[in-house]
Amino acid sequence: MKNLLSLKPYLLRYKKNLIAGFVYILLTNLFAVIGPTYIGRAIDIMNKHFELKDVLGYASLYFLFALLSGVFLFLVRQNIIVASRHIEFDLKNDYYNHLQKLPRKFYNTTSTGELISRGTNDLNAIREFLGPGIMYSLNTFFRLFFALIAMIALSPKLTFFALLPAPLLSYSVYKIGSSMQKRSKSIQESYAAITNLVQENLSGIRVVKGYTRESFEIKRFEHLNKEYFRKNLSLGKLQALFFAFLTSLTAFSLLPVVWVGGVSVIEGKMTVGGIAQFIVYVSMLSWPIISIGWVTSIIQRAASAQIRLNEIFNIKPDISDKTASNTTMENFRGTVSFRNVQFHYPGHENNLILKNISLDIAAGSKLAIVGATGSGKTTLVNLIPRLYEPTQGTVLMDDQDIQSLPLQTLRKLIGFVPQVNFLFSDTIENNINWGSRDNDVLEVIEASKIAMFYEDVQDFPDGFETMLGEKGINLSGGQKQRTCIARAIAWKPRLLVLDDALSAVDTDTEARLFDALLQKLPDTTIILISHRISTVKNCDRIIVLKDGSIAESGTHEELLELNHYYAELYNQQLLEEEILSIT
Repeated sequence: MKNLLSLKPYLLRYKKNLIAGFVYILLTNLFAVIGPTYIGRAIDIMNKHFELKDVLGYASLYFLFALLSGVFLFLVRQNIIVASRHIEFDLKNDYYNHLQKLPRKFYNTTSTGELISRGTNDLNAIREFLGPGIMYSLNTFFRLFFALIAMIALSPKLTFFALLPAPLLSYSVYKIGSSMQKRSKSIQESYAAITNLVQENLSGIRVVKGYTRESFEIKRFEHLNKEYFRKNLSLGKLQALFFAFLTSLTAFSLLPVVWVGGVSVIEGKMTVGGIAQFIVYVSMLSWPIISIGWVTSIIQRAASAQIRLNEIFNIKPDISDKTASNTTMENFRGTVSFRNVQFHYPGHENNLILKNISLDIAAGSKLAIVGATGSGKTTLVNLIPRLYEPTQGTVLMDDQDIQSLPLQTLRKLIGFVPQVNFLFSDTIENNINWGSRDNDVLEVIEASKIAMFYEDVQDFPDGFETMLGEKGINLSGGQKQRTCIARAIAWKPRLLVLDDALSAVDTDTEARLFDALLQKLPDTTIILISHRISTVKNCDRIIVLKDGSIAESGTHEELLELNHYYAELYNQQLLEEEILSIT
């Protein structure tokens, strides 16, 4: 329950609605309790000489108070339920915004299906608590409060007998409520597992079909679904037992009331109308008592859901804005410097990925980085937009420590095309325009031309309006890469980083693309990671990374003269090209 206290700021945000709802709950229950008094009076006057107009008068008053109770109940829902929807809206926005700020390492260990489950199923459970949970909890409390006052005023003795089951009720709510919370949490975890499996299967449907593993995946889904069904059934049985128990308890509480009340009427201590009025009050307690089980279930589900959401909200981004000295960088030239940079992943202090890297990249220059797999190339460029922080040393842009720049300012300067391409399920134009600051169609066309993608787009029936499937499934690997490069170019970056972004493009297209980058973006600093010498040889400078250190540095000709790793790689690729030309 204490986890639900974290919702306090959201509740305070809509305190006017909640206070109004609170007042309306008071009024709806007050009028609901006043109404039965006129039932008692109507019955009592019918035991003697009476006129029909008197009975109708009491009936009209009962109807009036019942109507007023209903009107205020409507107003209760208009305030508390509506407030819960607003809070749900705010929670979803805050959850999504928080996810956007979490570091890359978080997504390396957390599945997409799990995050979707927490943002949908768990948030819905919390919304039910904030709306029906709060409304019915307050309604139950005040219905019991007012009804008990009226019952005690009629007969303390009868009230005592009516409340005999109360201790048993309290104990049952406590014990069964704890069991409900455990089962609810287990159900939510199973739902997350199902969501994750479905998301992975739909994203990787080509792999599933390619390996004819449809039956295997169907069985996996059936297994998880059965677990989810079994857990829901278990909770449903417990809730049904609880509701049946509460209903029986309410019915049994009427037996001593009728017996003792009847004796009181015989002895002349109470009237028939008074007994009837008292029984109405006991009946009025039936729904509040039964709703205790339902509300308990809602609260326990919400508590479990809030625990799971807090696990996400309590994760603080390890890369965030620090004391900023320059928030605009309008005159950014494009120089990048590494000063004695070292890096290791958390928990792997003895395994340095980068070792004492010192490097200066001049504004507008074109730097190529080559090296074997695992040499640290991607890690090095990931430090520039602060996707990771160096564990030692400093990264500078225009001689300014990048940690002194706001993340938004820093990343707006950089166009980054990672190894793994990602395209949205949208049109080609919107995918490229997603990186544009001006939403200019002409810029989209120009960016696609520089990326050597314009001619491909013209071959599609709908051109730039062609809809892409999930992750650009209807494009080839090379077309995906060039779309992502066009997106980065449309961003108008002062620094462009291409992390092995041309691996799926043929050699001729790659050469033409890089030449276009040199001609169209002469003032843009470009950092290119590639394994193809034919591409990097035209760069102003080439560095070779080996085991996290700079092993070689220079121009294409200078590195060939060294006759080390770069020269070996160059000769090997020349030989491969000769073999291919022969075959």
